[in-house]
Amino acid sequence: MNQQFRRHRYPTAFPVTVTTPLGRQNVTLIDVNQEGARLEGIENVMRGDRVTLLVLNEQMPSIIRWAAAHRVGISFLLPARPALVDLLRQGVRRTTAARFSSGTLREMR
Repeated sequence: MNQQFRRHRYPTAFPVTVTTPLGRQNVTLIDVNQEGARLEGIENVMRGDRVTLLVLNEQMPSIIRWAAAHRVGISFLLPARPALVDLLRQGVRRTTAARFSSGTLREMR
C-alpha cells in the first residue's frame, strides 16, 4: 500500500497579500511549509484558481487546492525557500521598534 502524506505545516499568523483573478486581498497566512500554505480571510476564489502570494517582497505563484468558507489551502508552484519558511513560522511581523519597546514594562519601587 502506497500512502502519501503531506509535509508538516508550521502554524503562524502572518499578514500577506494575495492576488486573485478578481484582484488583491489582504489575508492571513495561518500555516506554511515549503510546498504550500493555508490562508484565512480570502474571498471569491475556487479550487483550481491560480493566485500569487506577496510575502516580504517575494512573489509566490500558487494554485488553490481546496476552498471552504474564508479559508483555502494552496500549493506553491515552486518550493518556498527554507529561510523564508523559517521567517514565516515566527508569526506576526514585528518592527524593530516594537520588539524593543518598553511600553509594557513597569518601574519597580
